[in-house]
Amino acid sequence: MTRPADAMRIDEQERPLTARPELPQGVVWRLLREKAQAGDAAAEETRRQAEEHKSALEHFARDVAGVLHGLHGVTAANAADALPSLTHKLAKALQAAGARYLDPAGTPYEEVQMWADVEGSEPVAGLERPMVAETLRPGVLMADGKLTQRARVYLAVPQAADDRQEEQE
Repeated sequence: MTRPADAMRIDEQERPLTARPELPQGVVWRLLREKAQAGDAAAEETRRQAEEHKSALEHFARDVAGVLHGLHGVTAANAADALPSLTHKLAKALQAAGARYLDPAGTPYEEVQMWADVEGSEPVAGLERPMVAETLRPGVLMADGKLTQRARVYLAVPQAADDRQEEQE
């Protein structure tokens, strides 16, 4: 089988480009400019976030200063009336600053073991599982999910099997 000579012929012609290609130097300068702009944008975002946190910290400082000032007038006679109000104000100030106060007292240890450190424990009759008996230091969880302070707790634990048998006898 033979092919006609026309089928093998290339009839394409050179066409002018609608836009000139960018020179290699232009590509390098464009990439460097884009990288610098991205760096500037990141620096500006960091400044904005720092200013936002600074503002929250200033509000927190004002709230805590107000509570501390309120503590100067607290005496043994009026403590029962003044302290609940002051502690409520402090809790609101923490919350406004984007922090959460974590007090695990009375909670099963399994639920808090990821963010609490155990300082000690004491066997208690009738327990099925370890429970947080006392919070020695609360945990602090920030709004962004960062745990800034682990809680320190004292546990009440079930008695050992040997202790239970001695009690029953």
